[in-house]
Amino acid sequence: AVVSTQSTGIACIALAAVLLAIPVVQLYYGVNKKDDCAINSKIPLYLIVSGASGVAAIVLQVLSCMCSDENGESKCALLTHIQSLLNLFNFAWFICGNVWVYKVHGEVVYDDTASEFFCDKTAYLLAFWCITAAYIMLGAMCLLGILLCMCMVCFGS
Repeated sequence: AVVSTQSTGIACIALAAVLLAIPVVQLYYGVNKKDDCAINSKIPLYLIVSGASGVAAIVLQVLSCMCSDENGESKCALLTHIQSLLNLFNFAWFICGNVWVYKVHGEVVYDDTASEFFCDKTAYLLAFWCITAAYIMLGAMCLLGILLCMCMVCFGS
């Protein structure tokens, strides 16, 4: 049982390291481009906060993996509550990002820094595609769920 718990912990940490890439990139570009988005200064702020809260969520998940018993149940109730609050915050922040990023989508200018519609291309597109990728993954999971339900109906459970 000790070996499987250790291997689960190692797998959890390895997965977390891979998943950290996106929030770290968001945080990096948000901080470095915080003054480079005249059309809406909240877009780099969205990247900063979503990157920081993404890192926090992954760190909390690793701690949760390390603080669980052989059955995978958490032994740290406070950690579970903190994760739930952070997930709720991330959902609300995601909605804010949708409003700020999609609202200016057709108006943003990348090459005229003096324009009131200017936003750094990398920062804007990073925010846009992170949000859009979340919708693509949500759609793919819904489609997969529907297909699994159809398979269960057709072939029996």
